[in-house]
Amino acid sequence: MRALKNWFWPGIITVALLTVLAGWFLAGPIDARITEAANTALSAQNDWASAEVDGRDLILKGVAPSEEALADAIKITNEIPGVRIVDNQTTLLSLAEPFSFVITKSDDGILLSGNVPYGDTRAKILSAAELAMPGIEILDEMAVARGAPPAFFELVQFALGQAAQLVNGEVEISGKTYTIRGTAASSADYAAINDALKRPLPGDAALNEIK
Repeated sequence: MRALKNWFWPGIITVALLTVLAGWFLAGPIDARITEAANTALSAQNDWASAEVDGRDLILKGVAPSEEALADAIKITNEIPGVRIVDNQTTLLSLAEPFSFVITKSDDGILLSGNVPYGDTRAKILSAAELAMPGIEILDEMAVARGAPPAFFELVQFALGQAAQLVNGEVEISGKTYTIRGTAASSADYAAINDALKRPLPGDAALNEIK
């Protein structure tokens, strides 16, 4: 009986130790697989988000461009096989009220300031500005925010076209309000600016003033 006891307890301890070690060695690969699967799934539509996994608990990080995008990222990560809980540590992109955008034209060039939506809109605006006013230096001081009005890019394109007809001045979009101030390059440009403003503006924007 004594020999049995001498064998039994060391055996139990050895099995327990091996079980713990196996858990340690397997946890890393499992965490890595879940992390890779989560980040791959997120990258398709939510490249703003990233995931880390700690013992099957997934930590979601990033700055969400909208409440809808955040909800989608949480849904995606909750559906990853092996995830126990999702710890949402994201923040929401700041909301601009009103969402404003300003084109300032001077002897120094073009200054684009105010707000721009998350995504490729910034690049599209810069390309449109270069197309509307080729050869003029463009300074980008746009800040990403939520709250862009409907047809924001189309209204910006329209504003860039009108800014091109100014010697100097400013075109401002504030929410759905449109304002243009400055000096037209010629009488023909002045007439063209006013004629365009008699027609409906993109996104149903409302004309505030012309100066």
